[in-house]
Order: sequence, then structure tokens, then C-alpha cells
Amino acid sequence: MAETAVESAEAAGDVEAVKSATMAKIQAGELIEDLEEVFPDYRNALVQTLTIAAQSEVTVLTWAYTAYRTCPDIGAKVAVSATIQDEVGHAHQQGMLLERFGVSMREKTFDVAPETIKTLMIMQFELKNYFEFLVSQCFLDRAGRITTRDVELNCSFAPYRRSLRKINFEEQFHVGHGEQWVKFYAEYSPETRAAVQKALDWMFPHGVTWFGLPDRLKHRKGQLDFKVRGWSNDTMREMWLQSACKFAAEVGLDVPAHYDEEQGKYVLDCPFPMMCDVEKREWIWEEADWKDTINQLKYDGPMNPYAHARLQSEVWGDELWKED
Repeated sequence: MAETAVESAEAAGDVEAVKSATMAKIQAGELIEDLEEVFPDYRNALVQTLTIAAQSEVTVLTWAYTAYRTCPDIGAKVAVSATIQDEVGHAHQQGMLLERFGVSMREKTFDVAPETIKTLMIMQFELKNYFEFLVSQCFLDRAGRITTRDVELNCSFAPYRRSLRKINFEEQFHVGHGEQWVKFYAEYSPETRAAVQKALDWMFPHGVTWFGLPDRLKHRKGQLDFKVRGWSNDTMREMWLQSACKFAAEVGLDVPAHYDEEQGKYVLDCPFPMMCDVEKREWIWEEADWKDTINQLKYDGPMNPYAHARLQSEVWGDELWKED
């Protein structure tokens, strides 16, 4: 295989020259198309972002399927199945990009210790019912779409931007499906409205923590320095909060936030961050330490690591389709 320009530059000790030329293009708002322009630190930021995103998409399979048996009809079952198919497709899309950097998505999925898979805390808890699935689409897919929309609009690596077009179309469809049915069940009966509200009480804080550390504590700067992303964690969290609270207000659902007339925006009422009582599946309403919170967000849910271990063993069919 012929050497790339970066490999040649490394051999010649000219990595800084490649970096300087590429950074000049990035800072000028130009897009990077050629892998030969991807210097090592830039590559690392891209690979890290893609790996976390792709692994998180895969774990939607192990999580969303838990709502399947609570679906009220065949249409709801199709919605759950279609969502799983979309999300696994998103992982495949980003996995193909990883392979351009010499990283195997199959190895990242099937040949690693299951406890090392990076996922969101909410995906370490089974969905109790179809209401939780719909609320997750409405509020958490809304958060996910903000992160993927950022890449489509702002990423300096052009192939990554393009890969997000299909993903974002499908994510918007998930949000719209969730909004439609959350509104339907919120208005259908007092019982279904209570079920939707209970699901939202559980899901909403997961949306707040979706975007990770606040900007003041974030220590990996490569994503923003190299314009792999254009929006910071706090920027995306604020975008989500305003959008999520606006929808909740339109439907008449309660969230731990209020509209501040003076600031002209919604403001959180719940502690941030806060810990979860894993056994009771309840939030502890007091401000927590970020170190403890991050450890819990990554590793402390009851489905971790068994759910991914089950995915790696590929024993899904018989149990998934068996009628109770």
C-alpha cells in the first residue's frame, strides 16, 4: 500500500507542516476531503467521536427491544423494530467511516470486553413500557439529533458531514413519531396521561446529562479545536432544554424547569448534576459531584454489561419473537 502524505510527512518529520496546512484550511472554513490531510491529533479526535457515536447507536438495539412486549398493537411493534433498524444502520454508517481510518467496527462491537462499551446511562435500564419508548423518542432522540445535527452542519471533515444527512433525517422522524404519540396519550385519558408523565419524570434528567460535562470541566478540546464539532456541550444542552421545555409546555406536561420572563428562556429547577438510586430507579434530588456522576453515567445501570454481552453472543431470535 502506498504511503499517504501524512505517513510520508511523519517519516520525514514534517507532521507539523501537514498540521499547519490543514489547520489553516479548517480555520478558513474549508472542508477536509482527503485523508492525506488528516494529521494524527485530528485523526484521533475523529476516531474517538465516531467510535463513541457508533457504539452508542449499537446499544440502542439491546435497550429499545425491551419495550417490544409492552407495545399495544402491531403498529407500535413496527415502530420499535424500525427504530432499532435505523439506529443499527446509523452505527453501520459511522462504522464505514471508521474503517477508512483502519478501525474495524466489528472489532469495536464484538471483540471488546462488554464492560468497555461506551453508552448512555439511560440505555443501561430496561424500558418498562411503550410510554417510556415514546417519551425517549420525543425527548432523548431530540437530544441525539442535536449532537448529530452539529456534525452535519459544522464538522470540518466532509465525509463525516455527508454521512449524517441520512442519520438526521431518520432521527427527526423518530422525534416526530414520539411527539405525535406523546401528545395522543397525554390527551387520551387520565390514566395514559399519568403514564406519560411518569415516563417523562424518569427520562428528563437523562436528557439534561446527555451532553456530558459542562464546558468549564471538559478536558478534551480536540473536537472543537479541529472543528469535528461546532457546538460545545453547554450550547447543545441549552438548545435541548429550550426545545424540550417548549414541547412539554405545549402538551401540558410537567418538567423540572420554568420559564424565566426576565431571561426570556427556560431555566432548570432540578439539581445538575444529580445521582440516581439505581435499585429504586429514582433520582436523588441534590447536587452531586461530577466525578461520581460520570462514573454512574458510564457504568452503573443494571443492564451493563450483560446486555452487550448478550448482543455479542447473538442469541436474540427465539426469545425476542416468542409470545408470552
